[in-house]
Order: sequence, then structure tokens, then C-alpha cells
Amino acid sequence: MRPKVGLILGGGAARGYAHLGVLKKLEEKNIPIDFIIGTSIGALIGAIYASGNDLEKIIKDVRDINFLKLIKMLDLNIPQRGFIKGDKIEKFLSSYMKKDFDELKIPLYAIATDIKQGREIIFSKGSVIKAVRASISILVVFEPVEFQNTKLVDGSIINFDAIDLALKLGADIIIISDVSSNIDIRIFNRSFYNFVNNIKRILQSNNRTIYFERYFNSKKILPEIITITATTMKLLNDDLYGDNKEKNFEKKVYVIKPKVNDIRWYRFDHAEKCINLGLKAAEYVIQEVYEDLRKSEMFYREK
Repeated sequence: MRPKVGLILGGGAARGYAHLGVLKKLEEKNIPIDFIIGTSIGALIGAIYASGNDLEKIIKDVRDINFLKLIKMLDLNIPQRGFIKGDKIEKFLSSYMKKDFDELKIPLYAIATDIKQGREIIFSKGSVIKAVRASISILVVFEPVEFQNTKLVDGSIINFDAIDLALKLGADIIIISDVSSNIDIRIFNRSFYNFVNNIKRILQSNNRTIYFERYFNSKKILPEIITITATTMKLLNDDLYGDNKEKNFEKKVYVIKPKVNDIRWYRFDHAEKCINLGLKAAEYVIQEVYEDLRKSEMFYREK
């Protein structure tokens, strides 16, 4: 009996392409994956991979994505809750994914954020694409996903302790692919405050203030975006990275941290760079995992 291996794929939008490099290195070393926990882009890539798609084909397809192809997948929306409705992307992604969690080749746990209650939602049953669609719903960019009388957005927002979930699922070895960066959060916070202040300034200085207020209230365009954004900022600032580094785990935890910190979240044209960075970051760590598994299997055989 070999150790149970859990793979955690974190959020980071375009930086998440680095997960593909990590997966490639895992395949090269024949490291088994017993389950995947995915957040945001990690849930998306995890779902595509767990559906049984050939990794080389996935890599080839993402390398072909450019801004023109990306724009064609965007259904722009009157910004009541998000600038992109998300139906086109959902349709595109569905061709790469199994319909139901029960059909996946590798068990998947997709994480989204309940923006109303500030808690994580873990999907492991039902529609795969709906779970992924919720997990990748980047604030303001995409409309939140309606689910059981609440609204779900990007799973990266809440400080979700995926390691605890992996331990509950019985992992003996946990591999984390971390593509997070605080660059977007700092810029987002600054931009949002500037946005709100500019709106206030326009309304205060314009003699048509009443018209603007009536229009926004009747169309419900800005208020919900501002409310959702403000709530998200609070969740982000409460505790962004958690306290995993201070915990002592009895199980083996391997962290792979590709150097993608300077890549902005929307640069989906940087697939090649991110994949290579993922490969490079994973090389030494995956070798350690391989040696650990090999020793463990020898131990079990001796037993």
C-alpha cells in the first residue's frame, strides 16, 4: 500500500498556467495523484486534467490562446454585478470537462467563495462546469454565480485552508502548487478606492446629480458591484495568506512556488513563460516527492 498523494492547485488567474508545468513534471516522474483540490484557475486546470485530457494537448491549446481568441470568448455585460457574463467561457470550457464529478478520472474538490457569508464552498458533486465557473468568477470581471440563495465568486478570495481539507481526505503526501501574488491585490485595492472617490466627485460636482442617482438606482448598475467589491476587500485584508507556515504537520507537505509573481493576472498570452516556470520550480521538489514515495513503497513491500 503506497502513501496517498493529494495535489493542491492554487489561484492566480493567468499565472495558473504554471500548474501545467507542475503537472508535466509529475507525469514525467510517474507520481500518482489520488485527488486534486483546486481554487480559481487551479480548479479550472484541475477539472480539465481530472477529466482525462492529454496533458500535451492541453499545453498546446493554451499556448495557442492570444488576446484575440480570448476576446471572442467574452460576452460583455451591462455591469450590474460583473462586466462579463461568462456563458461563452462556460460553453468553451465544457468541451474539455466531464459533465459530472462522478465521471472524473481523478477526484476533484473545487473551491468557491460565498460572498454573502464570507465562507468557502467546496464542490465535489454535481456539475463540474458550474463548480469551476463559480470558482473562477473573478470579482467585478465576471458575474457571481447564483447558488442556493447566495452568490459565489473566485475561490481565491477567502483564506481557505486547503491543507486541512487534504488531511481530512487522508493525504499522506501533500503537494502544493502556489501561483499566488500580492501584486494584483495591492493594485486592485488602490484602483477600487480611486474608482469610488471619482464617482463621488462626479456626483458631487455635477449639477445632474439627481439624474445620475436615479439612473443608477433604477438600473442597479454600480451599487451591487461596489457592495460585492467592498465585501471582498474586507475578506482579502482580514487574513490573506493564513498561518500554514506556522503549523507543524505530521504528514509530508511539499510546496512548489513558481516565480510568476511579476506576471499580471490578465496576461493569458504568457502561457509559455508560466509553464516553463512551473516546470523549473517543480523539478527539485518533485524529485524529493519521488524519492519519498520510492522509500515508502520499499518500506511497505518489506512489511
